[in-house]
Amino acid sequence: MHTWTVTATSLAALAVSLYTFALFQRKPRLDVTLPHILRIEQQGGNILFYIQPTLSVRVKTEEVGVIGDTRLRLLPPSSIPSLKAPKFYWSGDGAWAYNATSDTLAYRWAGDPGPFTVSQETPQHPTLLFQADNWSFQPGRYEGSLQLYRPGNSIAVTKEFCLDISRKAVDSFRSGKQSNQFYVFRNDLPDLPSSGESAGCYALD
Repeated sequence: MHTWTVTATSLAALAVSLYTFALFQRKPRLDVTLPHILRIEQQGGNILFYIQPTLSVRVKTEEVGVIGDTRLRLLPPSSIPSLKAPKFYWSGDGAWAYNATSDTLAYRWAGDPGPFTVSQETPQHPTLLFQADNWSFQPGRYEGSLQLYRPGNSIAVTKEFCLDISRKAVDSFRSGKQSNQFYVFRNDLPDLPSSGESAGCYALD
């Protein structure tokens, strides 16, 4: 009886050890959360798109998640067939600097596009800057997606969103009153529609 008890205890301990080892060695599952705010800027004929997602790994693992590439896709409204989709490219990473005197934000470049790591202990909150050259908005509802690629994996972790560009927003971009300044778009404003085609979309604040 004593021998069987020792054997059963050893087997149970081995099973727990193997399970723990497998748990720590499994590939990290990347969670992506989009912010409530997007910032968009028009510089001449180019569009700058600032987005600051939160990247995290919920499960406990010794493996580290690596993001090798990020892409931004934005599909124009189907009602404007002549408007081609912008060709965004990842321009770099940065951070926002607040000026208390003028109550303004300024974007500060921090690094070129390149791989970065995400683990349970070190979630990331990067400010990604995308640029589309020789393009401008027309009023309508745009379907967007942020795509994150891991090295050696052609399947992206994708977060979709919609962007409601009003005539007022287009006029603001073209007015030049905020030359080289960004405009704020939010998806949590109290007066945004709660139902219909534009529900949950980012709109000009």
